Amino acid sequence: MKVGLLLGLGLSLMVLGGCAKQPEVRNALNDLPQWYQEPTSLGDKYAASGSAKPNKGGDLELQRIEAAAIARAELARQMELRVKDMYKRATQELGLGENQSIDHAVQYATKQVSDVTLRQSQQKKLFLDRDSGILYTLYVLDSNVADQQLKTSVKSSFNNQDALWQKFQATQAWQELDSEGKK
Repeated sequence: MKVGLLLGLGLSLMVLGGCAKQPEVRNALNDLPQWYQEPTSLGDKYAASGSAKPNKGGDLELQRIEAAAIARAELARQMELRVKDMYKRATQELGLGENQSIDHAVQYATKQVSDVTLRQSQQKKLFLDRDSGILYTLYVLDSNVADQQLKTSVKSSFNNQDALWQKFQATQAWQELDSEGKK
């Protein structure tokens, strides 16, 4: 009788324990500021966000510098980005009859490079997540300043030997991609 009572009590506790409120899973993206989730929609300014995890030394300044570097790199990619891309695909049949098999291979490579001087980029917002310790930042660049920088860089590259060499290299890369596609 005592064994049955203890067994019943134990089962009741397990059932009630299973019904207890489970810890809520936090959706980190929803907890972040809107400016971090959609940084490019900021009126007449280019905007980009960056983040950095806490470091072992607890150096908040180093964390801020890392987040700023990420945001500025994204600003540079918004202004100018060279992309090299290659995609190869091969399919072949091997064997005969029921022993036939198909081999399929895909190779994809991409490289993105940005080389831009950012003038007058400014930190607009800063947010430190108390739970995770991650620091989020938003940097902006006035679109008029950025557009003027781009116009100046285009003018300075006209008939410039380095620019002509880069154009030749880009042409070679496109020809290689075309020839790979014709194989």
